[in-house]
Amino acid sequence: MRWRNELRWRVNEQTIPAYLGDRTKVVDSLRSAATTVDTGRNDCGLPANLGIVESYAGRTDHKAGVTAAGGCGERDGHNAVSFGRLDQGLLAVTCIWWFGGKENGRSVETDILIDDTEGLFFTTTPPDCSSRWDLEGTVTHEFGHAFGLGHVAFAEHGSLTMTDGLPDCSTAYRGLGLGDYLTLKQQYGTN
Repeated sequence: MRWRNELRWRVNEQTIPAYLGDRTKVVDSLRSAATTVDTGRNDCGLPANLGIVESYAGRTDHKAGVTAAGGCGERDGHNAVSFGRLDQGLLAVTCIWWFGGKENGRSVETDILIDDTEGLFFTTTPPDCSSRWDLEGTVTHEFGHAFGLGHVAFAEHGSLTMTDGLPDCSTAYRGLGLGDYLTLKQQYGTN
C-alpha cells in the first residue's frame, strides 16, 4: 500500500514527556524525521526526491490509535503522532489503515505512538549515554513504516533505518540507508 495523496499529520504536544525538555525542539525532531522519509535524505549521495508528499499540519488533541501492546486501535480520521505507554521493548509503533490489497492499496490514515517512559529518548546525545535512543532516528524509522516500509533483519542489514534492532545511543539512523531509499523509490515511482 502507499499514499496516493499528501500525508498531513499532527502532533499531540500535550503528551510529550517533560524529561525531553522544550516541546518545540521535540516537534522539530519529529518534523525532521518525516522530512527525511519524504525527501529521501540519505548519506549515499543520492538525490533527495522520492515523490512522497507529507506535511506537518500542527497540533492536535487526538492520540495515536495504538494499543500499549503495539496493536492498532480504531481509525478516527486523523494522522496523529503522540507519546504514551507501550509495553517494555517497544520504542514506538506505527499503525496504517488502507483500502485495497497490500500490493495496490491506498493508505488513508497512519498513527505513531512513541513510548513515554522517563529517560528512554534523547534529542541530543547525552554524555555517558547508555540504554537511551535517538528520538529522531526512531521516528524516521516509524515514518518509514507510515510510507509502507517493513523491517529488515539487523543481523543482515543493521545499517538500514528500517532495521528491526535500532542500537541505543546512535544518531546514525536519522537518514535513510541505500536499501530504505531504493525501496521507497520503487514504491513511489520517481526516476
